[in-house]
Amino acid sequence: DAFIDLPTPSNISSWWNFGSLLGLCLIMQILTGLFL
Repeated sequence: DAFIDLPTPSNISSWWNFGSLLGLCLIMQILTGLFL
């Protein structure tokens, strides 16, 4: 419900893509840190 109450619901998809990219970068950094 919090996402629906936002004044700019059109930016949700872009924020989700940005968040997924950040998550992938973080996971890659953790994996490389463990392997190296």
